[in-house]
Amino acid sequence: MNKKLKRTITSFLPVEEGRTGSCNNCGACCHLPYRCVFLKTAEDEKEYCSIYTVRPPNCRKFPRTAEEHQLVQDTCGFEFTSSSESNKNGSIGSIAGINIISEDKNKK
Repeated sequence: MNKKLKRTITSFLPVEEGRTGSCNNCGACCHLPYRCVFLKTAEDEKEYCSIYTVRPPNCRKFPRTAEEHQLVQDTCGFEFTSSSESNKNGSIGSIAGINIISEDKNKK
């Protein structure tokens, strides 16, 4: 229950920079940490979201971070670029689109 609660609360934060791709309806996120009650199985045995058009933020934004993506990376249609690829300017990350620059303590 704690993982689901954490995912719901953090869904109101922005998606981490570097996410590319789109949802491919693999359904992997619908099983985290347990099967979603809105996940249904069609006659052809394919799973689908019964509330896809009005799904909550924790579903719309998943995976919100590269850490979350690691849970579903084998099937998910999203990808995250590594921080070394996306932050060649010395940035160590961003919050709400604002880059956080690392200070080099060895500079004089």
